[in-house]
Amino acid sequence: MEQQRSPLKISITRSVVLILIAGAFAVGIFVGRSTWLFSPGQEEQGEPTPPALSEEFRFIRQSLQPDVQDARKVRELPPFRYKVNALIDEKIEDGEASSVAVYFRDLDNGNWFGIGDQEPFSPESQVKIPLMIAYFKWAETNPLVLRKKLAAVAPSGQDEPRFLRPPRTLEPGRSYTVNDLIFRMVAYGDNDAYALLNANLPAKRRSRIYQDLYVNYDPLKQDDALSLSAYASFFRVLFNASYLSEEMSEKALRYLSHSSFRSGMAAGVPPDIDLACKAGERVLEAADDDRPGVVQLHEFGIVYHPGRPFLLGITARGTDYEDLSVVIRDITKLIYTEVAHQSN
Repeated sequence: MEQQRSPLKISITRSVVLILIAGAFAVGIFVGRSTWLFSPGQEEQGEPTPPALSEEFRFIRQSLQPDVQDARKVRELPPFRYKVNALIDEKIEDGEASSVAVYFRDLDNGNWFGIGDQEPFSPESQVKIPLMIAYFKWAETNPLVLRKKLAAVAPSGQDEPRFLRPPRTLEPGRSYTVNDLIFRMVAYGDNDAYALLNANLPAKRRSRIYQDLYVNYDPLKQDDALSLSAYASFFRVLFNASYLSEEMSEKALRYLSHSSFRSGMAAGVPPDIDLACKAGERVLEAADDDRPGVVQLHEFGIVYHPGRPFLLGITARGTDYEDLSVVIRDITKLIYTEVAHQSN
C-alpha cells in the first residue's frame, strides 16, 4: 500500500509546485508591467536611474481620481500681474534680458494672465513634448511601440546645445528602446534621442497631434513659431488627461518631472515641490566682432503647489544664458511666493 501511495504523493506535490511557479510568474508579469508603465525603462547597466515610481497617480489632476475628495475652496487669486511686470522691467533695466514674456494659468479654476504671451517664439526643444505625446498616443493602441529598439547613430553635431547640455548622451551603435529614448529626450533634452524618434515616427502621427489640439504650428517648417498661450495646450491636456489616457498622461508628466535643468524654474520653487517642466534654448542672432549674439532661453511647466497647482511659461531673450536662467528663476520664485501666500 505504501508503494502505491508514493507516486500519488509525488504527483500531487509536483502539481502544487507547478501551480505556485505559475502563480509567481503571473504576479511577476503584473508587477513588471506596472513598473514598466510608470518608470523610464532604462536598461543601461551601471547608469544611475530615476527613483522607483509607484502606481499612484500623482501628476494629473487629482479630481480625476474617483477616490480623491478635493474639498478645497477654489477661489480666484487676486491680481498680481503688476508685480511680475515690475520685476521684468527691473531685469531689463539691469541688462539681464532684453525682452521677457510670461504665461500663467491657475489650474484649479482656469484664471490666467499673460505678458507678451502672444509674441511668437521659436519652440526648438519644446517640440519634443508633442513628439512624446504622439508616441504615447500610438502606444495606447499598440503598447509594443514603446519596447521597439532603435540603434543610435553618430551625433550629427547640428543644433548642438550650448547651455542645456544633456548629462548623458547616446552611445553610437547601441540600441535603445523607444521608451528609454523618450525619457532621455524630455528629461535630458537629448537632441540625438529626439532625432532618432522623429525619424521613426510616421509623419501623419506627428501632424495629427497639432491638428487634434488645434495648435497652429507646422513641425516641418524650421522657422515656424508658437506663442506661449498656444504652447500651453500641450501641458493642459496632459494635466487634465483629456487627450491621452490617465496612465499615459501620468507617464508623460513623470518623465518631465525628471528634467536635468535645475537653474531655471526648479531653482525658483522649494526643493520638495514637484515640477514637470521642459526648457529650451536658441541662438537668434550670431555674435560678431562688434557685439555679442542674441540668444533665447525658455521654460514651460506645471508647478505642483500643494494648495493650487499652476502652469507657467517664460521666454527670455538676451546675450547670456546664465543671466536668462536667473530671470526665469526669479520670476518663478515671485509667482510661487504669491500663489503660496494667497492660498494660505
